[in-house]
Parts: sequence; structure tokens; C-alpha cells
Amino acid sequence: MTLVFSVPLLVEDIDAATREAIHAKVSRYLESDRGKRDIEPSPEESVATSYYKQAAQVLADANLVELEQFVLATARTFLENALKLPPRRLEIERSWINVFKPGAQEAQHSHDGSVLSCSYYVEAPKDCGCIVMPDPIGARRSYREFTKTTGTDLLTRRDIAVEPQPGRLVMFESWLPHYVQCNKSEKVRISIAMNLREAAAQAERPRPAQAVSPAVTAPQTSHARGADAAPFLTNELFEVRQDLKLSLEPIKDTIPTVVVDNFLKNPEQAREVVGSTPAANWKHVQGGRNFVDYYDCRLRFPIFPPNSMIAAAQQIIRQVYQVDTRPAEPSVDVNWFKQIREKRAESAVPHNDMTDKPRRSFTCIVFLNRREECSGGTAFFRFKKTGSLVLDEKYVDAIRENPKLGETGRDYWPSEADESWERVGSIDMVPGRLLIFPSEYFHAAYHPQDSFFEFPRLTLAFWMIA
Repeated sequence: MTLVFSVPLLVEDIDAATREAIHAKVSRYLESDRGKRDIEPSPEESVATSYYKQAAQVLADANLVELEQFVLATARTFLENALKLPPRRLEIERSWINVFKPGAQEAQHSHDGSVLSCSYYVEAPKDCGCIVMPDPIGARRSYREFTKTTGTDLLTRRDIAVEPQPGRLVMFESWLPHYVQCNKSEKVRISIAMNLREAAAQAERPRPAQAVSPAVTAPQTSHARGADAAPFLTNELFEVRQDLKLSLEPIKDTIPTVVVDNFLKNPEQAREVVGSTPAANWKHVQGGRNFVDYYDCRLRFPIFPPNSMIAAAQQIIRQVYQVDTRPAEPSVDVNWFKQIREKRAESAVPHNDMTDKPRRSFTCIVFLNRREECSGGTAFFRFKKTGSLVLDEKYVDAIRENPKLGETGRDYWPSEADESWERVGSIDMVPGRLLIFPSEYFHAAYHPQDSFFEFPRLTLAFWMIA
């Protein structure tokens, strides 16, 4: 038997830590002046929503980076696994928040014009109402009613109802009609709705001209060549904005991390140049997994004073940590990572960036990926055997006993991640975001999803020392 006219529906639950982080951000947003201004009663429904404020985008307004990353990754799975379509780049077209007070409901509707739509549940008390998808084939629905052949199987049901739960995402094609049942609980039901569309195509770079047959070009002395890459000034490419705003975001109130959003003046240009520059291998050892399971590469760019990026880092470190610093090297590195096979852990090998000499050192990381490419970020860890967050003698002794606990260059993914390391928190990857922290803290690139098959993970890194 062959099933025809099937309709895909994807239900995915987010992990508990991310769910709580999203809940905290949404709670702050609801209490903010912006949230109170943008959320208003619907003129047609009993729900309060930010949908009718065209300038409102709750993902950006509430800084829900982790939710945006989760939705984009889930959308890729939906397109490729459920719809069996070739990969395409999607972006979130609209995002709005819906608040259903007791007794509120929403009539049947669809989101025509978008590719995919979804609903994420922030608050979902028991009996708050399901999202319901009636059978979209009207003729079949009428036939079932007339012939009394409605049943409980997926082939004979009149509709499909999905029970909301905090941290649950429900995704479907935007044409699919749906409605929301009455909230019969005594608490509010809060959801975030999103529409996704295909992202605008990136402008193609000039391709090398193909060599013409020698028989045709006998009078010529050389073959046609493609355009070479254009030169650039490092200081201009990584120029820093003047209106920087610091944000102290300590991990577990212990790790003193500093975040500066919108750090770069030209983030798209930096992404374009760095992403199109050939990158050489990094820690490529005999028998290792680099260029087998993944590409772990590096780019290095020289810096010449005066450099606004270095000057900004010096000022921030002096202001926050009360330490005067200088660059450890007259250059900055770009970590260039791309997957060949699926990840084998949630992060790279945890490590610290301390130099051999006993001096203060600060790690500076700038995320270079575009918003739709972002996933994960930088995570911080506690070494379980010692309970330490930083490099200490016990950790050094443990590494001597078992070198696999540290970076050996043989594998990007840790072989004993769960047994040896506890993730205590993370800073999200956001385009153009600067992250600064003392180099002695254990950290690693954080990979909650398999996100870097089609494009590389790009982070610029440099170190400031006292």
C-alpha cells in the first residue's frame, strides 16, 4: 500500500537548560516597557499578541538567540528529512508572542506566503488548550462525516491535536490550517509563533574562467584566468564601532565573562572575506581525525597599531578587570571549522588558554557567522575530578595520567566528555559579538546541533596579556 497526500508535522522538545534560559528571557521581556508596549489585545481574537506591531520581532527584542538557532536547525531537518527537499537557506521572517489568558482561544487560520511556520511554548499549564490541525483535504473530511468512517487512526481522524508543553516546538508547512483550543486552565498560556521564508540568495563571487581548448587558442600564449582575490587592510576589515555597550554576563556568578554586541563596524564584509579565504589545517597529526571527520583550520592576520579592535579590548579589560594589557601576538587568528561527519560530543575538547608564564591573560573571541548560520557558542566547564573551573595542579596531574583528557591534536571531539567534564554555562554565538574572559577558565566551542556542514564555524580570536 502507498500513502498519498501525506502532511508532515514535526514536534521537537528543547533541552531543559535551554528551555529555562528562554523562559527567563521571555519573563524579562514581558516585564519590560517594550513588551508592555508591543503586546496588546487582538482586534479579532481573545489572545493578547505582538503580531500587529510590524516593527516588533520578539526573537530580537527578547534576545532569544538560542531559540532562533533551534528553530533554524529544526527547519533544516524538516525540509530535508520530512519533505525530502534539497538544502536551502531559511530565515525567520516574523516572530511574535501570544499570551492566552484563561478562556482565550484562537480561530482557524493559516500563514500563507511563508515556507514553514511554528509555535514554541514558553508557558503551557495543564488544560491550556492544544494546537489543532483539521484534515486539510476538505473532500475527505466531508466524506468521513457523511459515511461515518471517522476513526482514531491517523488515516481516519478528522484532526490532529498536539498538546503543548514548556520547551516544545511544533513545526508545519505554512499553508496548513490550524486553530488553538480554549485555555481551560487558571493560568496563562504563552507561546512564540514564527514564520520562515527562503533567505535571499547571496551574490555569487566571480568564478574562474574555464580554460579553452588548446586547438582553438593556438595563437595565444596563455590560458584565461579567473579574477584573483582582492587585497584588504586588516585594520579596516575588523574596524570596531564607536558606540560600544558592555554587558557583564558572569557564568554561575563565578566566571567573569564580558559580552559586547555589535562589536564590528562591518560584520558582513568580515564574514565574506574570512569565509572565502582558503584556510590551512590546524593540529593535523598522523592518525588524527582532522580532514576525516571534520576540517579544523586556521587563518592568521597581522595587526598594526593603532588597531581599534585591540584598543577596545584593552579599554574593556582595564575597565572590568583593572588590568593593563597588550596583545600576546602581533596578529589575530580565525578558527575555521566545518563538519564532514556528525558530531560525537556537545562541544570541542575543553581547555584553557593560559601561557606558560605566570601572568594574567584574557581570551577575546569575536563571532563572525551570519545570524542564520549561528549555532551554539562558547561553553564553560568544570573538571569533575577536581571540581575546578580553572587550570590547577590537580588538573595537570590528571592530564599526565591520562593525556586523552586534554587537547592532543588527534581529535576535535573529547573522548571522555560526560565522564570528565560538566558544562556550567555558555555564551551564545551572535553575529559580531565580542566575548572576553580570563584565559585560565576551561572552555570550548559549543555544538548543540550538527550545524556546520554547509558552511564553516568562524570565530576570530586573540589574547591580551599583562
